Amino acid sequence: MANRREFLKGAACAGTAAFFAPYLRANSQDSNGRPKEAWEKDPVRLAVVGCGLMGGANMRNMRKLGQRIVAYCDVDSGSYGFGNAKKYAEDGALAFVDYREMFEKIKGKVDAVIIATPDHGHFAPAMSAIKHGFPIYLEKPMCRNISQVRELAKFAKEKGVVTQMGNMVHSGDGIRITKEWIAAGLIGKVRKVYAWTTRPVGGCNRPTMGYKEWPSEPVPPTLDWDKWLNVAEYGPYSSEIVPLNWRRVYKYGTGALGDIGAHILDVPIFALDLGYPSKVSARQTGGTDISVPRQDCITYTFDKSNQGEKVEIEWYSGFLKPDANGKWPENFDQSFVFPLPKEYLDTGRSYKDLSTADGMFIVGDEGVLYAPKMHLIGKPVILPKSRAKMAQDIPQTLPRIKLANHSLNFVEAVRGDIPRSVSDFSEAAKLTEIVLLGNLALRSGEDIHWDVASMSAIGAGKKVASLITEPMRPGWY
Repeated sequence: MANRREFLKGAACAGTAAFFAPYLRANSQDSNGRPKEAWEKDPVRLAVVGCGLMGGANMRNMRKLGQRIVAYCDVDSGSYGFGNAKKYAEDGALAFVDYREMFEKIKGKVDAVIIATPDHGHFAPAMSAIKHGFPIYLEKPMCRNISQVRELAKFAKEKGVVTQMGNMVHSGDGIRITKEWIAAGLIGKVRKVYAWTTRPVGGCNRPTMGYKEWPSEPVPPTLDWDKWLNVAEYGPYSSEIVPLNWRRVYKYGTGALGDIGAHILDVPIFALDLGYPSKVSARQTGGTDISVPRQDCITYTFDKSNQGEKVEIEWYSGFLKPDANGKWPENFDQSFVFPLPKEYLDTGRSYKDLSTADGMFIVGDEGVLYAPKMHLIGKPVILPKSRAKMAQDIPQTLPRIKLANHSLNFVEAVRGDIPRSVSDFSEAAKLTEIVLLGNLALRSGEDIHWDVASMSAIGAGKKVASLITEPMRPGWY
């Protein structure tokens, strides 16, 4: 970006300012005559890898900020991939099926890359983009296993590129307000957190779980299946997996925890200054070696926090609310239901009254903070309500992110307007590793006593080690 700005200055000095003047005037105001912000007047040129669901959302967010999509890559040349990209891309944007080819051909034409592929396809294109020197916005979770997370974070640091993981909660005000309120003693000492999500039984296309072998179908003519697989070992195509249900398959996804945990768990980890857990345990129902469970409970034990107390986080996947009469859904295992804090029950509410099927209670010995959704962008709810006045009097001590906008934060880092993005890989790697430790406990069936320095589980069997570092097909980065 700096080079382009210097080029504009140099061109004006050389007597060619008249050529650029129409561009500069046209971009100084928006369609309503409102003065444009700097990031709109000098937009970042973006390339996108993975243009489906989250890729489309990221492109839409960037276009709203006035940025330009000048190249895109997707393994589906039909409506889901290329068709979706064309909604947001500039006229004449370059289209590719192979990101390796794209990175070679867009040098000097693109300022940054967005990667929004399935989880198993995060690591290789991210490594490849960094090799080419591109700043990257990578969807959450960073990678599919812990070894990949460590290697990618190390490589990004060595190359000094701008990075951002797509956990947009980290740019919201809510995560900072939560930390300020806890630090001020609003809810007393925190020792317990309950977090839950409706995923994997809700939130995607079809609740297809419990498979021990996936059905095989012919590959659609618009899909390059080999490139979709990326570093994963070869397996049959199935519409039960692609395009929307791969999160439920361990070979490609990281389940409900990798999907939503990167949002919800970010809040207590940041607000309580939690390091790595000393122990992670799990129980589940309905899972197999290849597909995620219908319901699970994962308990993270953290020995230290900024409260001077040990903290336990209990994570529940597959939570479904009872109906208006309090009847639980059929086949729902109530042994995987988190307890409701007294402060919540005192309001006269019960499980059926929870705002959504995703949320969190941060429980203190003098009160509770309730986050009623997966994205805590605004303030949490304080219980009991009698403490609301106390909350109003707590001063802001942490700086806020401009417009609470995660995409804008990345754009500003790419432009050099801020020193680094709010969730660069030095921050995001720890959160992702903690999330993946939960899956390690789920998939291995063992309690995980984590040794951070050696990247190993103390006393664990060979299966755990095989899940920390998994084989990859070569040649993808």
